[in-house]
Formats: sequence, C-alpha cells, structure tokens
Amino acid sequence: SDSSILFSSFDGPAFRVERGEDGSWGEPKQVTPASSVLRFADFAPHSSQKGVTLAVVEDHTEDKPSTVVNTLGVISSDSNGPTLHTVASGADFYASPRWSPSGQFLTWVQWNHPDMRHRTHHRPWEGSELWVAKVARDSSGSLNLSQLVEPGSAVKVAGALRNVESVSQPRWALPSEDGTAPDKLVFLSDRTGFYELYVFEPEGDKEVKLLLKEPTGADVGGPDWVLGQSTHGPLSPTHWVSIASGGALRVISLADGTSHTVATPYVSIPTLCVVSPTQVAVQGSPATKPSLISLLDLPTSRSGDPSKEAAKEEILKVSSSASVDPAFISEGHKISYPTPDGATAYAILYPPASGSHEGPAGEAPPLVTRCHGGPTSAARRGLDWMVAFFTSRGFAFADVDYGGSSAGYGKDFRERLAGQWGVVDVNDTIACVEHLVKEGKVDKEKVAITGGSAGGFTVLAALTDSKVFTAGCSSYGISDLALLADDTHKFESNYLFKLLGGTPSEVPQNYHAAQITAPLLLLQGSEDRVVPPAQAQVMLDRVRGNGGVAEMIIFEGEGHGFRQKENRKRAMETELDWYRKTWGIQEEA
Repeated sequence: SDSSILFSSFDGPAFRVERGEDGSWGEPKQVTPASSVLRFADFAPHSSQKGVTLAVVEDHTEDKPSTVVNTLGVISSDSNGPTLHTVASGADFYASPRWSPSGQFLTWVQWNHPDMRHRTHHRPWEGSELWVAKVARDSSGSLNLSQLVEPGSAVKVAGALRNVESVSQPRWALPSEDGTAPDKLVFLSDRTGFYELYVFEPEGDKEVKLLLKEPTGADVGGPDWVLGQSTHGPLSPTHWVSIASGGALRVISLADGTSHTVATPYVSIPTLCVVSPTQVAVQGSPATKPSLISLLDLPTSRSGDPSKEAAKEEILKVSSSASVDPAFISEGHKISYPTPDGATAYAILYPPASGSHEGPAGEAPPLVTRCHGGPTSAARRGLDWMVAFFTSRGFAFADVDYGGSSAGYGKDFRERLAGQWGVVDVNDTIACVEHLVKEGKVDKEKVAITGGSAGGFTVLAALTDSKVFTAGCSSYGISDLALLADDTHKFESNYLFKLLGGTPSEVPQNYHAAQITAPLLLLQGSEDRVVPPAQAQVMLDRVRGNGGVAEMIIFEGEGHGFRQKENRKRAMETELDWYRKTWGIQEEA
C-alpha cells in the first residue's frame, strides 16, 4: 500500500511525505509546479499509478473574489518534476474529485456563483451538480494526462442549480473480490428535503436510486462549508456505513438497501473514515468528555442484544487533557419549541452543574443564550468548555439552533434564514428564551445573549429589537454588513445577499442599529479586518450616545476570533463579570 500523506500549505504548494519501512517519516517533497498564485486541495491519489493525483485548483493570478479561477486538475510527479493539467473548467467551484476502482471513470461536484438575473445565490448546498466522465487513455493504455476526460463522455448524474437539488460527497464502492462487478457510485442528495444516500451505476441502467429502502427523513451529511467532509463510505464490496442520528452509525447492505444502526459512546460524530470492513475511525463527541478521535470496532453479526451490537472504542487522541470533576460538567439535551412564524426551532439546553454550590432555593437560574456563527452553522452536543465555564458557576446555558442552522434539520429549515438574517434568527432566539421562562427553567430577569462574528450580529440585532435580554456580549460581532461584503473571499462572496434579501444598500434596515438599552459588552481583536476596532468603537459610541451602558475590551494581536489561550480565558472571565455586575450576583466564595 502507499504509505504517504498529501497535504497543501497555506501559501499554495502541495507536498507528499512518505513513511519508510522502519516507520519513520521522510522529508516533505513538493508535488505541484512552482507557483506563487496556485492553491491546491481535496486530493484524490490514483489507486495504482503512483504520483498521479486529482485535485481542486485555485488560481489567484487576479487576487480578487470576482477574478479567482477554480478548476479541477490532475497532478503528476516523475523524474522531470511536477506537472499540472486541467481536467474540468468553466464552473465557478469544484469539489470531491474521485477515481473509480476500475480506473474507467472519475467523478466530481461543481457549482456556480449567483445568477443575478434570477436573484439566486448558490452555495453548494443550494444547488450543485454531480458529474461522471470516462477516463481517457493513450494507445499504450496509460492515462492521457493532457486530456484526462474522454471527449463527450462527461454527463451530469444528479443535482441542479437555483436551489433545486444539492449533491455532496461522492464515493465509489469497493471492487468485488473477483473484480467483475461494475463501478458503483454512492453520494448525498437533498432531493427529498434531507441529505440522503443515493446510488448510480455508470455502466448499469444509469438511474439514480435511493440507497436505503425508504428515506430516513434525516441528514446523513451537512452543507459543504469546507472541502473533504466525510460522513459515509464503503465498508466492503457489499456494505456501506454512514453517520446516523444521536451519534450512532448505520450499516447498509448495497444489495437490498436494508440497514441497522450501531450504537457508539458519542452524542455526535461529524466525521468518519473507513479503515477496514469492521473498523471505522471517527471524530466523536462524548456527552460530558472532550471530543476525540477513535477507532470503532463494529460488531460482525447481529445478536438481537443491543449491548452486544454497540461499537467498541479505542481512543487515539483526545482534544484536551484537562481533568474536571464530572459533578461540574453539565450534560446538554436537545429541546424544541414553537417560533412566531409557525415553525419549530431547536436548542441544546445545559442546566447548571456544580459539585460545590447550589442556587438559592425556589429561584430559577440566570440564562446565557448563545447564537452560533455562520450564520448557517449549528450548535453541537458535547462538552464545550465555554458552556461548562458558565454552568459550573450556576448559569443555565442555551445553544440555539435558529432557522437557517445546518445540524440535520433538512433543507426547509436551512432555507428559513434566506432573506431573513437579523429577523428569523432573532425571533427564534427570543422564542427559545420565552419557552424556557414559561417552563420555569430560567430567571426572566437575568437573561443574556452572546455570540461571535455572525452570532455577534444576531446579538446586536436582538438587543435593538427586544426587551427579553437584560445583558449582552458581542465578540467581534458584525455590525457593518457593507464592509463584510467588500472584505471576503470567493466562496462567500455574494453569500450575504441571499441572507439579507439584497445588497446592504438595498436593505439598510437590516443593519442600521436602533437603540440598545440592555448593558452591552463588546470584545474585540485589535487586528480584526472583518470588524475593525474603529467599527466596534462606532457601535460603542452609538449605544452610549443613546443613554445605554456599554464597554469595549480590545485584545491586542487578535483578529476575527480569539486564538491565544490567555485571551480566550480573559474573554470568558470578562463576560462572566459583566453579567454578575449587571445583575448584582455575588461571586461565590
């Protein structure tokens, strides 16, 4: 087998590092042509021809979002040095190039920027296409690298632009033991409203079919915010594995679509990688322990006894070595609640948890409500040190999945935020608080809202529009959308326009702040380009000028998001002190 790793560097070139027979790793060797403007990602090495790799290529010769060019390329390394040839071009974005096991086909995903005539704004989860093409060879049977796709053979298998169908994560099934089975492609599509698994045989009837017997009504994967996501894959020539709800895995028969779930020790698994027919490597999140990477041994037979059908865990790497008394760690539980527009929204609620203190008898705890970033990201169950910081000090903590969040709720839920950023997210967050107050789980006089970046925008918007929150903290929160639209990269350029329902100049009411009366804390990086300190200063002055209470803390050397451990610690302590001071809560002895 090829014991090597391919990786790309921040400044562009890609490298290969090989492992020797003694287990040691050699020095990285550059495998892409020398260039100061090309970047490479999403590699797919050829299974039998060493040094030949498919990759997504990005050309920054004209380094502006509107002029950066993406293509699909094939990299080859031989005695003459690295070469690069274009495989596919013309679309604005490419992802997930993969060779078929037989070597006859290759596949990829592509999508385009907005079609402004139709006011549509494509991200890969709002309309993308899956293509399959025959691999061209020369008269000797070798790969024709200069024209890798056989002319006229490329066909669109699934997907459609203008928010009709999104496709993602194409994966080829493993070859049969005798090598006679035709190539089979499995991929994700949201044509049912959820990212479900589908199968296609380029040499078969050429029909796209649901892999399972019936739709699950749940997302098997999420939006392609980044390249290389992996939530499903081939276990063997006859079986497939994917993530399932609640941190479980699903094992699927390729022959008839039957399946069964396998329990794991985790509440969520965002990533998996198949190691063998009985082993899967995963990134897992236990309910009350740090996230980790582990090998899971899958049961080889079904006994009918759930305890014998759970995966066996071998931990490889833990994200944190910190040791905390479990009595101080709160376990989050997902809740649902109605929204003002008749939909249902979700949150993860963490109750207070302290092994040494109890709140006053008969009193509900104060609440910190967090708005995630993106704004189409999502809250995730599992141990979160910021959550634990507050819950161990007597606070309840609600991680809100407002409309637009991408955490397995399907396409319709994701689309609720379209044209409604600053409206739906705000209303759903307010509805979460009102639900918890009605249930008697929190003190309505002590409710804070917090968030960073896009979540900070929701914080500011909520504080201008509601009296539900009695304190707020915006960490590097966006307050000038025009500046954000001007200072972004190609992938997210025009992204804001769909969320807002137009350009910032067309919908100024979405970002012109009104009066904020709840005490507001602004946490700001000195080197932030997205939210420059001067912009945060304007917000501070505006709140104070309207008679509000506000403070701003500048973190030197930090950009859009805090990276230094000392600053992250200081930010949480400052936020805690802000709430205690605002609500008159005495620090515990």
